[in-house]
Amino acid sequence: MSWDELILFNQRTQGLQDPNADYFQSYARLETHITMLRDSVRTQAFRDAIFQNSALFQDKVVLDVGCGTGILSLFAAKAGARKVIAVECTDIADVASEIVRDNQMEDVVKVVKGLVEQVELPDGIQQVDIILSEWMGYALYMECMLNSVLFARDKWLSRRGLILPSIGNLWLIGAHDPHRFANLNFWHNVEGFDMVCVRKPFSRQPLVDCVPIQQLLTDECFIHSTQLNFARNEPVVFCSNFQLTVRRAGIINMLVLYFDVGFPAGKSEKPVTLSTSPRSSWTHWEQTLLHLDEPLFVKPNDRVRGKLAMMPSGLDGRSMNFDLNISFRGDRTRVESFKSFSSTGHYSP
Repeated sequence: MSWDELILFNQRTQGLQDPNADYFQSYARLETHITMLRDSVRTQAFRDAIFQNSALFQDKVVLDVGCGTGILSLFAAKAGARKVIAVECTDIADVASEIVRDNQMEDVVKVVKGLVEQVELPDGIQQVDIILSEWMGYALYMECMLNSVLFARDKWLSRRGLILPSIGNLWLIGAHDPHRFANLNFWHNVEGFDMVCVRKPFSRQPLVDCVPIQQLLTDECFIHSTQLNFARNEPVVFCSNFQLTVRRAGIINMLVLYFDVGFPAGKSEKPVTLSTSPRSSWTHWEQTLLHLDEPLFVKPNDRVRGKLAMMPSGLDGRSMNFDLNISFRGDRTRVESFKSFSSTGHYSP
């Protein structure tokens, strides 16, 4: 495929007619997939989970939900799968098909273009033994494909089938953003004009960024988990209590969300975990930041308590709202606060 063809390929994605058009357009862009492929932590976790458990893949039928360029499908084929059905709804499926041919894997890997909710398995295949999918979004559930994976599970996965990854966990930690005060003050005087009104909508959006470990001030607290083998195929809605114990004195002005996912393993193998924690190696998901309106002046062993709720903000279920309640009593501050955050648009990796 020439560069001119690649340009035309990207332009064609602009014509998608779907409520999720913006979302799918972002994943039809080659640069999006280049970013994900260059995320070595992400790619190697899937590779290790597949290759270290190659016995689980021998002669099995595998479904790759949202295959992108097909890297997970190629891993599965190399691990010994009998057939791999790689489903991709955007025009990147054409690229995946060419990659499969270039690697002489077309006898094993079949790329199927379309939404997993609308396609059918190739003739002669009624069910699959394994579902592969890199379904996770920012803060685990934003912009993710979880419900598509659960749809495929309910429709095609065999009774003793496997899902990789099979569990996702969401975590919360308190931290200090040293640039927060300067960013807020910037809007008070922009070339002599008051633009504070611009700041308000931005302050209620979750941000995606990489948090250095030096900015962490508390321990981590488990928030929510989804086990893909048992979860119902319905929108993600939850409200979880949390308690964070302060480890270092400082000013907490943001709460940081991150996730990890676990892969099933054979009896002789150690399970593989992919973590997006600030304490782990960088991934393209980075962390999701919820900035506080009122800073918390904390010292070691203080407790920050609260509730975090998460629910879809639209019919597509890809954008999420967060409701955050905080209760804190310290030597310098007493805070009882509520704040709502709304994710809008797509967070391109």
